[in-house]
Amino acid sequence: MCKNVVHLVEDDSALRATLTRLIESGGYSVKQYSSGSELLRSASSIKEGCILLDINMPEPDSFSLQRALVARGIKTPVILMTGSGNLTLLALRAEAADFMQKPFGRRELLSVLGDIAVGTASA
Repeated sequence: MCKNVVHLVEDDSALRATLTRLIESGGYSVKQYSSGSELLRSASSIKEGCILLDINMPEPDSFSLQRALVARGIKTPVILMTGSGNLTLLALRAEAADFMQKPFGRRELLSVLGDIAVGTASA
């Protein structure tokens, strides 16, 4: 069982709850954040795992959040997810560890998290 932590940043509470159940079913523990600001307030405590971040977030937007994390020396891999296919190129340019198009299934989510956990992400 993987002992990594997934820091889930999703402003939609129903989707956040669903994703939490999916992630936990794969053996991960989840720390939930309803906004990028909430994650930033806890950023200094992020020591392991990865960040699963919705692209379409209110202030700060996901790209500003990712830049703020880098500026604070947080090197935790970031997986960007969105329901908007036209943001794929932006996610790749933001140097995300990986990118997921919503909706995605349990198998795809756990596969990406597993790749990040062992350091084999392809993006």
